[in-house]
Amino acid sequence: MNLVMTIVVCLLVLLLCVYWLRCAWRRNRLTGVQRQRALLRWKGVRALADPHRRLLEADAVLEKVLADLGYGGSMGDKLRRAGKYIPDLDDVWRAHKLRNRIAHEPGLTLSYRDVESALAALEKAVLRFCK
Repeated sequence: MNLVMTIVVCLLVLLLCVYWLRCAWRRNRLTGVQRQRALLRWKGVRALADPHRRLLEADAVLEKVLADLGYGGSMGDKLRRAGKYIPDLDDVWRAHKLRNRIAHEPGLTLSYRDVESALAALEKAVLRFCK
């Protein structure tokens, strides 16, 4: 009886480990539909003429991607939780802070270089999850 219980417990532990690894692997991968939607939205970002609007929309695309991956809370919460999977996380944080300045400081004017740098960081993060 002890041997049977030991085998059953070992099998349950093994199944839980496999399930956990499978969930961890899936967590950072978008489905095909989610990937297509994110890439289509990113094309829309690049088509916008207003640099401030482009940055606002780019940040929203990354936020949606992170939400699709199962990260909840505010954008800051999502960045903290997904941080180890995001390339150049510091640059993405700078881009998000720049987005917040645009949203909360009417009349703010940013340099072309600042906007392009922020967009490049956000694009790199979005594309990382769209592989």
